[in-house]
Amino acid sequence: MTAVRTMSIRIVDPQAERLIVELASRNLIEIDESERDAPSSAQETLTPLERFRRAGVAMVKRRKQAGLPEEDPMTMEEIVAIVKEVRAEMHAEEQKQKMAACR
Repeated sequence: MTAVRTMSIRIVDPQAERLIVELASRNLIEIDESERDAPSSAQETLTPLERFRRAGVAMVKRRKQAGLPEEDPMTMEEIVAIVKEVRAEMHAEEQKQKMAACR
């Protein structure tokens, strides 16, 4: 049995939003609406898939209201490139810390 953790996140990059939607579509995570978007009694009877779809529609609506451009879903190549970049930055930081410790 795997442990389930609940956490609150703040999306600071539009690419992260697409990754979160992709994870939710693969049933790896669940997206709960915030308290201000709490489901009404009618929405409580919706299936998880329908709640996910509505959350996606609400997300697109908020992006349009904020004036953000519509983006195509990320390709696997784009995701891999982002992961490689982040790993390279992490590795560089680790090397920097090791060099500082050696002095």
